[in-house]
Amino acid sequence: MSNIIHEPVLLEESLTNLIDNYSGNYLDVTAGFGGHSSGILDIISHEGRLISSDRDQDSINYLNNRFSENPNINIIKSNFSQICQALKKENIEFKFDGIIADLGMSSFQLDNSERGFSFMRNGKLDMRMDQQQNLIAKDWINTAPENEIANVIWRFGEESSSRKIAKEIVKKRKKKLIETTEELAEIITDVKKNTAYKNKKHPATKTFQGIRIFINNELEELKLFLDNSLELLNPKGRLCIISFHSLEDRIVKRFFRDNSRIDPNLAKLPNMQDTSMLKVIAKKIKPTESEIIHNPRARSAVLRVAERTSLL
Repeated sequence: MSNIIHEPVLLEESLTNLIDNYSGNYLDVTAGFGGHSSGILDIISHEGRLISSDRDQDSINYLNNRFSENPNINIIKSNFSQICQALKKENIEFKFDGIIADLGMSSFQLDNSERGFSFMRNGKLDMRMDQQQNLIAKDWINTAPENEIANVIWRFGEESSSRKIAKEIVKKRKKKLIETTEELAEIITDVKKNTAYKNKKHPATKTFQGIRIFINNELEELKLFLDNSLELLNPKGRLCIISFHSLEDRIVKRFFRDNSRIDPNLAKLPNMQDTSMLKVIAKKIKPTESEIIHNPRARSAVLRVAERTSLL
């Protein structure tokens, strides 16, 4: 496996906003293949500490090898919703001066046909971020009711042709099970062959996104992680979130907004103190044109940054 299998997005902007205390404790909950983690380790002092987490076993294996001789990092396998439990299991009880989450797929995951994430690489319909998870895309796409498939594609993929696509999927699977990414992509392309596409996106883009988000419960995992982050951050600790589509970004934006203002039900009370738990530092940082040219997958990335207030 190559030393450079994923290009970290918004690296400089993330690290600038994330790290203030060079001897502090930091948490990378989507360590992937070490892009942002490596950047953090390059900046913090020998007294600093980094905990890097991911739910993908391929990532964990790679990280353990890449950082095997670095005493400043602990690597743990965990998904978003279980991060607090995973830290306790490792007897990690300190809070963090910065937490970062890059919600994008790694280039290795997208380019590896065996993982079944991409319509650009033919392989088994898998789409699991955690390979120990039971539910895989192939089983679901061949057994789920038509209405459920349509709702998933619409809700999580924002695909306007969701009902037509779901109907065709059910029709095709009656004749032959849909087992590969290529087979599914062909069904979708055939349904949408007369549709004009914005930004020249592949017709299967939204459907594959919707199925992947559903299989991995990504949005609920994100919500649970954001809630947990409030308990994990030190006062003045920074929370940096990089999202890649509107569903994720909307959740992050609302979480930052709701936790950076006084409860509207209490705001009009006399002598009401500010009870907000976050201060928004950066609302929307986008990649530079030069980064997009160098790494086209960065095009849709959005970085939002908030700071934990001193209120405990």
